[in-house]
Amino acid sequence: MVKKLFWLGSAATLALSLAACSEASSNEDVPKSHTEEHSTETVEETAAAEPEQEKAEESESEVEEPVVDDEQKGMAIDTLKEIVKNAETGIVYRFSDGFQVGKATRDEVYAAIGEPEEQMDEFDFYHGSMGNASYQIAYDKNDVMEEARYFGTNVERQTNLGGITKKDLLEHVGEPAEERKIPATGETNLVYHAGDYELQFVLAKDGTADHVNLLKTK
Repeated sequence: MVKKLFWLGSAATLALSLAACSEASSNEDVPKSHTEEHSTETVEETAAAEPEQEKAEESESEVEEPVVDDEQKGMAIDTLKEIVKNAETGIVYRFSDGFQVGKATRDEVYAAIGEPEEQMDEFDFYHGSMGNASYQIAYDKNDVMEEARYFGTNVERQTNLGGITKKDLLEHVGEPAEERKIPATGETNLVYHAGDYELQFVLAKDGTADHVNLLKTK
């Protein structure tokens, strides 16, 4: 009888010990898998990168117009008015001897100012220097001028194209016949009709005129 009680007591003690071990094992933290850890790190990295990306986008969109004083603005407006007046008869603004789009030939231009410093696609490129403006000229299959692009000057640019904005165009030229976006460059093209010609003011991201195109439409 005593042996039987002793055996029962030992069995009960063993059972309690096993139960305690099982409970302790179930309460241990299960380690995170490698996938879960990597996922958490990726989320944290993405969250940290988002503010930097937003700052970059804001910086890109906040392009300020160059500072132009009253005297420079006055000169820029005079340039604008002369460009528009010349365009009505197809004259390229201050390009040598008043060559006309649709009339002047390649030979005439070369004889007057020489061959271009560079050719870009179908355009002859004349680089400006010492305060002189830059131009690009295109000819048709008969070597007659069909398009002229005026890029203004790099020196004191605020006195010509660098001082002309969309506000100036609306005020002094009026509403454009068409407004085109240029996705590749972020530029805006304001198109006006001037007699038998089309006059295009291409505005850069900073809101000022980058260049002016003159084409014959009829």
